[in-house]
Amino acid sequence: MVCRQSILFGLCCSLLIGGTTGANAAAYGVGEKNPSISIELNNAQPVDNACRLSFLIQNDLGSPLDAMSLEIVILDNAGLVQDLMVLSTGALAKDKRRLRQFDLPGGGCEDLGEILINDVADCQGEAVTKDVCLKALEPSSKTQIKLGL
Repeated sequence: MVCRQSILFGLCCSLLIGGTTGANAAAYGVGEKNPSISIELNNAQPVDNACRLSFLIQNDLGSPLDAMSLEIVILDNAGLVQDLMVLSTGALAKDKRRLRQFDLPGGGCEDLGEILINDVADCQGEAVTKDVCLKALEPSSKTQIKLGL
């Protein structure tokens, strides 16, 4: 009898807590996804006399982007600036990941220490600005090369 009461008590508590938590979560926006543009440096491979950078980019802003360009700074392993350039991602559909590849001329990938996203050079879409895109950027890297803001 004690076991049965404990199970019923636990079930009732779970339902009450779950229901209340769900209601509170909806009321306070908990669990809702913040608008973001995730950009992951997924791979860096030497090709010919260049380093091919592969980025996975996902637009979770809630609307498509017609175009986006990022001003990036290339830093070597010692943290010294090697190059400044603008990379164009092209159009980015809403809620879809895209692969974009760029070849950095002049050598292999082993000398790259970090890629700094210096600014959003361009961001076009419905009700978006460069500032909105910059604030929404979420950089990450699966390589030895850091990617950051």
